[in-house]
Amino acid sequence: MRFTRPMGSHSGIPAPDEKRVPLEQALAGLEVHPLEAGETAIEAFVLVKTLDSEGETGWAYRTTNRLNREELLGALTVQVAVLAKELRDEWDDE
Repeated sequence: MRFTRPMGSHSGIPAPDEKRVPLEQALAGLEVHPLEAGETAIEAFVLVKTLDSEGETGWAYRTTNRLNREELLGALTVQVAVLAKELRDEWDDE
């Protein structure tokens, strides 16, 4: 599995010369499910499966403004647990 270099430093602070673009420009042609009614997006972490010019797939991640890293770790940890449970449940059903 190949991961591309994340934008910015490992601290989550982007380099001063790195330009941000609107999500619809960065992820042109992709769609996501909308948020629930009444919810407003304030930050995002996006995991992107990529295809390079040589046909190799890889993974990259991008963030909006500087995220609270502890909060992000907690959210990702919960998502890993939910996915693991769903996969176990599917396995048990068979």
